[in-house]
Amino acid sequence: PDSNTWKPPVLFHFSVEFQWMLARASASFAEVDGLGQELVLESNVARSGEAPGYPKGVKVGDIVLKRALEPLSDLITIWVQCCFNFTEIGWIEPCNVAISLLDEEDIIVARWHCLRAIPIKWSTAGLDASKSEIATETLTLRYTKLIRII
Repeated sequence: PDSNTWKPPVLFHFSVEFQWMLARASASFAEVDGLGQELVLESNVARSGEAPGYPKGVKVGDIVLKRALEPLSDLITIWVQCCFNFTEIGWIEPCNVAISLLDEEDIIVARWHCLRAIPIKWSTAGLDASKSEIATETLTLRYTKLIRII
């Protein structure tokens, strides 16, 4: 959609797809947070009236994904475990992550690609036997570049 036909998405959901060289895996996440980027400016001791420093790079945020705990056979879980065992394996395989915002008819209204992502943190929510809740896990990814495709 262009700026003339764009409708702000009110009822929406999203999909997350992990893309490796030879494989892909889609997953349902309850939350996605951290999509963002900012210009890194060189420091400039500004005199009054001077412009701020010139841009010298782009900094991207970390993506935080939350979902129900998945079995060990889940491809994303296997990838995360391999990355955290890099000292035994000898390397980490980054992947590209595509996050799509979908409308109520499952049509993509916005899509972002996070390039060369690796997991930097994995955790579960607190486990409490007195509550009847779904066990959840949180995965934090660091990536090198963010591109909005749609």
